Amino acid sequence: MGLSDRSYAREPRPRGLGGLTSRYSFNTWLIIINVGVFLVQMLGGQAVALWIADHGHFSTYQLVPRLQFWRLITFQFLHASFLHLAMNMLGLWVFGGMVERHLGARKYAAFYLVCGIFGGVMYVVLNGLGYGAVRLFNLQSAPFLLFNSASTPLVGASAGVFGVIMACAFVAPNAMIQMIFPPVSLRMKVMAYCYVGLALFNLMIGGSNAGGDAAHIGGAIAGYFFIRRSHLLHDFFDVLNDSRKAASAKRKPVPTEPGPDQAELDRILAKIRAEGMGALTEKEKATLRSATDSRRSA
Repeated sequence: MGLSDRSYAREPRPRGLGGLTSRYSFNTWLIIINVGVFLVQMLGGQAVALWIADHGHFSTYQLVPRLQFWRLITFQFLHASFLHLAMNMLGLWVFGGMVERHLGARKYAAFYLVCGIFGGVMYVVLNGLGYGAVRLFNLQSAPFLLFNSASTPLVGASAGVFGVIMACAFVAPNAMIQMIFPPVSLRMKVMAYCYVGLALFNLMIGGSNAGGDAAHIGGAIAGYFFIRRSHLLHDFFDVLNDSRKAASAKRKPVPTEPGPDQAELDRILAKIRAEGMGALTEKEKATLRSATDSRRSA
């Protein structure tokens, strides 16, 4: 889509997170997993499809009061239709590689998942405000609030994709993108902000996909924030340990044995100049070796 002539598009393809995943970039694995989950749902029969949807979707009810926090991750890998999947995977395929090259595979993985999580959180916040507006003020509609049921499911990678697109607007703001619909060329930053503007407009008027657009906005905000502060993503995968402590331990200076007395060293060197190395005793040779090792490790 007009990116192949750019220097950042010609950089070596990023690799995965290491081990068995290093054959492909993390972005490629994202696409593979999303497509794989969809195929399992389509080909595994109705019982399998319903089980995956029931245990993987996200909703306000599943988070509050059930506290099933893992759904903030799992909903990002489920899709409602082939078109829904295709549009999201096209977005990842076009834009994800650029962001992964900028951040590296590990930070990109954290970035993408965090954007999806923020999409789910935004959905819950606006749904909760809509519920409060009904209970407290008997409002049935209001701009930017969600009045759907707390059990309405949210699925899809769109929040993460919106975050990725906002990151591209930072990484390569003036890159030209050939749009499919409408068939026009736009600068990356213009395209990104137009997408966010459309999501905001649809959310304001309470469009048919207002819940999805709430997630889009949450993902876009997270993408805008974290691409500029990517150091905050460093600890995302620290589940059982704190990488900052490990890094601090690595930087901690290792105590060394004190070197030989300078006066004694000067005496030995003077003796070498006067009589040669052969005149040194074993103790004096050991002192000289110790001084040499101390200087090398300093």
